[in-house]
Amino acid sequence: MAEQTEVRHQRRILHHIGIRGKLLAFLAIAVVFIITLEIVAQNATYRAAEEYEQDLAHYHLVHRLRATLDSFRLNSDRFIKDPNSIPIENLFETIATLNSLSSSLAPVEELSIEAGFEVRAIGYGFDAYLPILSRSLSSRASGRTDYYADFARADRIAGYIDTYLSRLLSILLRDGEARFKIISSRMKEINKIILIGIAIAGLLSLGYVFLIANSITKPIRKLASASEKLARGELEIDPLPRKSRDEVGVLAESFFIMSQNIRLSIENLREKAELEQKLHEEELTLLSMGKALREAQFMNLQDQMRPHFLFNALNSIARTALLEKAKATEKLAISLSKLLRATIKEGGPYIPISEEVDIVQEYLAFQKARFGDRFEWHIIFDPELNACRIPRFLLQPLVENAIRHGVEPKEDKTEILVSIRRRGERLRIAVADTGTGMAAEKLAELNLRLRQPFDSVSAKAGSDNLVSANGIGLVNVANRLTILYGQEALMRIYSVPGKGTIVRLSLPLKGIARWPESL
Repeated sequence: MAEQTEVRHQRRILHHIGIRGKLLAFLAIAVVFIITLEIVAQNATYRAAEEYEQDLAHYHLVHRLRATLDSFRLNSDRFIKDPNSIPIENLFETIATLNSLSSSLAPVEELSIEAGFEVRAIGYGFDAYLPILSRSLSSRASGRTDYYADFARADRIAGYIDTYLSRLLSILLRDGEARFKIISSRMKEINKIILIGIAIAGLLSLGYVFLIANSITKPIRKLASASEKLARGELEIDPLPRKSRDEVGVLAESFFIMSQNIRLSIENLREKAELEQKLHEEELTLLSMGKALREAQFMNLQDQMRPHFLFNALNSIARTALLEKAKATEKLAISLSKLLRATIKEGGPYIPISEEVDIVQEYLAFQKARFGDRFEWHIIFDPELNACRIPRFLLQPLVENAIRHGVEPKEDKTEILVSIRRRGERLRIAVADTGTGMAAEKLAELNLRLRQPFDSVSAKAGSDNLVSANGIGLVNVANRLTILYGQEALMRIYSVPGKGTIVRLSLPLKGIARWPESL
């Protein structure tokens, strides 16, 4: 009943608004119209600036990639001529930079058909160029004499890439100039229309303001006088004469109702505060339960890290003892003892990066004994990162996958590179091999599953050795990183059939450095 009475009251107010209300409504429409025009102008300007900045960013990206490639070619040539002239680590860092810049060209491919053709050509060129040149640099650094053929071949490919980059720059300049002309013409038309609209709306608004100013200010002065009496404590105020039910009349009537509404609002706020307090306590309880669940999930995944790779190490020891009459058995036995100690060592799920690198080195030494000349490996590690702690057995599963799926199926010589670097406030880890690689469809599916590791495990557990590896594969690593770092941890795989595979990890360095040992 109260709601129906309020609705009827509002209808009577609307019925008695009169001409002044209509004039005010028109004035409001004029103001809204002007504001709308201004918003349209601002949006148009913002879109134009955004398009221009995007074109400029694309041009700078391509130019930077070309400049980096030119500098890298000069440094590579210097290294080939004199390996002591420049550290090989700098060259491999530049290779990583070129990979990153090349991957950043993906948005440029959507600009036009011509740009897309050049971007794809550049991508194919880098996919062929970087592995060949890496192999040539590694051969030169190790003192081998068969490096020059690969270097010459890589340099020819670099020349083609430089040509594609030059053509892409020309396309970006041409298309950017055309878009700039279109944007400029469009902005001129929009500004002209907006100025005309603002002028018309301003003139109409001034006329109506002059007409209604007197009819509004007179009753407002009376209401102000009554409010001053109330402020002085004079509660006995005569009701204002109400000749019409306009906004001033509604204001006077609402003045008396306001105190009741304030009391009701205070009571509602008190109840709301009590309810929010209860909800906050329940939220804290749920957060505590969620944390316990995440810790249980992590410890369950950590328990899955069985050192099954030691069986391969034992086979290598037996084979070496048989062929060499136990001359190399002592060395392999010492390495095996180190691996066993690392496997059963207690002290929590985190270890310093240096210890994890030692485990990987021992494992790779075993694989070297197993594959002989078919296999070479390199580790690039910044000693300044020794104090940082990472999850135990984070690198070994990645290296093991590179051995199983890159080295074993390939009869030719294969190389594995493990790189651990600091980039700003993040730790960048890369495990690259020159093995068999994988098809694009399989690579896309794998990356999708790694982005949703828990869903992948529940949906397709054991369906792919590369992903599952009896619980110690890439998804296991992705699961642990998700539990520890959430969305701050990134894991991606890049692969080219017949060329090799790269697994990249990016972790927050601050988070790694502050993990307690007892976690």
